[in-house]
Amino acid sequence: MLLPTTVKMPAEHHIPVTRTARYFTQGEISEDTRDIWIVIHGHKQLAGDFIKVFRELSERGSFIVAPEGLMRLYIKGSSGDVGASWMTKEDRDNDINDYVNYLDKLFSTEIEPLTKQYSLKINALGFSQGAATLSRWLALGKAKVDKAVFWCGNVAHDIDYSAYPKFRAMKIYQAFGNTDPYYNEDFVTKQIELLSSAGIETNLCMFNGGHEINSGLMEKAGII
Repeated sequence: MLLPTTVKMPAEHHIPVTRTARYFTQGEISEDTRDIWIVIHGHKQLAGDFIKVFRELSERGSFIVAPEGLMRLYIKGSSGDVGASWMTKEDRDNDINDYVNYLDKLFSTEIEPLTKQYSLKINALGFSQGAATLSRWLALGKAKVDKAVFWCGNVAHDIDYSAYPKFRAMKIYQAFGNTDPYYNEDFVTKQIELLSSAGIETNLCMFNGGHEINSGLMEKAGII
C-alpha cells in the first residue's frame, strides 16, 4: 500500500533582466523651447500614436517626450493591432518597480540634462491608465516636476500621498470628461478626496466630452 505523499506547491522566483524600452519625442530643443511635457499613454495605446495628440502643443514651442509601457499586447485576439500596457494585476509589484526604474532612468539621462541646459520647466501628464502610472512614479521615483496632470484616470489608490511632500510643491490638475463611460458618478469625488485628504491642493477640470484628450481641451482647462 502506497503512503500518501505531500505535494509541494510550485515556488515563485524572480530575476532582474535588461529590457530595451522605447520612447518618442516631438518638437525641437533650443533656446526658444517653452517647456518639456512628459506624456504617459493609457492601456492598449502606443506612445508613437499617443504623442501625435500633442502636435499642436509642440508647435507652440513645447518639447514632448512620450515613454511607452514595457508590456505589449494584441488589442484584440491573437493578431492585428498592438498596444502597450504599464501593468496588470499579475506580479504587479515587480511591474510597478520596473516602470518606476525605467521612467527614472529616462528622466535622469534624457530629460533632466535638457532642463538644466535650457532652464526649462517640466510638466507631466498621465492619460487613463497613465494617470495611475504617473502618480506612482512621482511618489516612488526620484523625478520632480513642476506640473502634474491626471487626465481621465485615477491616481493610484494604494499610495499615502501625505508621505511625499513633493506633491505639495507641484501644481496638480485632475481632468475628467462629463460623458466618460469608464467611471461612475462618484468617481470624480473620490479622486479629489484622495489627494485633498493628504493635504494636497488640486485643480479640478471638467470638460464636455468622453475618454479623450487633445491640446484644445487642455487649453480650455487652463492647463496650457
